[in-house]
Amino acid sequence: MSHYFLYIACLAAAAYQLWRVPRMWSFLVLFIALMPKVALAKVPGNPTPIRVDDLVVGAVLAVWFFGGRLKPDTPSSPATFFLALYWGVAAACTLVGIAALTVPPLTGALHAGRLLEYGLLYFLFYTSIAPGELDLVVEVVRTSLLLLFVLWLGQHWTHVIGNPGMPWATLFPTFSAPYDFGAYVMLSTVLLYGVWTTGARRDVWTTVALAAGAFLTVSSESRMSLVCLALVVALDILLRARWWAALGMAGFAVAAPYVLRSTKMVRLVSAVGALATTFNLGVIRLAFANDPSLALRLRNFRLAFEHWLARPLLGDGLGGYLAYTRQYDQPGSIDGWYLRVLADSGVVGFVTFVLLLAALVWLLGWRTRVETEPLRHAIVYGAALAVMAASVGAVLVDTFASYKIMGVFSMIVACGTRVAADTRS
Repeated sequence: MSHYFLYIACLAAAAYQLWRVPRMWSFLVLFIALMPKVALAKVPGNPTPIRVDDLVVGAVLAVWFFGGRLKPDTPSSPATFFLALYWGVAAACTLVGIAALTVPPLTGALHAGRLLEYGLLYFLFYTSIAPGELDLVVEVVRTSLLLLFVLWLGQHWTHVIGNPGMPWATLFPTFSAPYDFGAYVMLSTVLLYGVWTTGARRDVWTTVALAAGAFLTVSSESRMSLVCLALVVALDILLRARWWAALGMAGFAVAAPYVLRSTKMVRLVSAVGALATTFNLGVIRLAFANDPSLALRLRNFRLAFEHWLARPLLGDGLGGYLAYTRQYDQPGSIDGWYLRVLADSGVVGFVTFVLLLAALVWLLGWRTRVETEPLRHAIVYGAALAVMAASVGAVLVDTFASYKIMGVFSMIVACGTRVAADTRS
């Protein structure tokens, strides 16, 4: 019962934040972070059901798209061409797959609709968040992180206390799995990391939210999220020669075996340590062979690769992978996003998706070098780091398939590209 009171209190705090920032994008960010996934109906041939949050997000996007007004001074998005290229290729491959009977029509339509939803998220964030509102973006993101942290603490307090055998890392508020919880908080943390380390915002609440996000990433049992956050910090150290960040990373590496609660995380840190000290790539093969989760991924990777060989140019169509992958003997995902893209849309879709990521990294990286205003520079820098983190995480995780991950990712990228397109500064 206490957990429900805590959730109601967090909803009240979110309502107060929405009162402070009465924007459609603010509602979506808070809703995506705090709304649990509540199933409404199963979809034949798909492991993911239609959920309440799907309908709410869809309704908000429809009202926003048809009822909103485009700001007259909004410049064209520099990412539009690459986004449209990938979406067009994915849709074409799906139509071919439906005609070739490699993907059921309903499955193809649902996955194409999900891709359209992500496109609308980016478009509406891009056209709605003006460069003068970047302070509000930081405020809303840190609020969502702090509320998730409070929910996480409350969830563990009410579920774990009195149940000593329950691992702390098995609970993740409002999310369906560790991977989307870990990736969501990791991307939010990366944005705040960019804002904080550049000196654009170092107030108390931003600092606390950054620390909470880092703690949640470590505690999420999402190993790829932890790896991505570590890579972001390492890259920042390399690019900016931050000696204090290097000392912090070294301190965490030493303390990691003592502070990590998850067996998976301890195993990851041990493997990384063994690789760093021995330079023996056999450590990686051994880690995959001895870990059930990684072994499952390898099996599904092989299945996806075999199916891609049968249709190398255009793939099976969006969602075609569901027909042959298994997760613990149940229909599931192949987890690695790049192999999923390859299996679903072939070489053509894979190349256009990689081009999209490369264009975003180049655009945001270039703008980071020329932007001088502190907060604008921080937002673009944080967006560049977020794209690189998400790209690395997609090697083993369906980073770009979860609407919760894509909600915060779309906003971060939209803000970065919006600043990049604003040539008045």
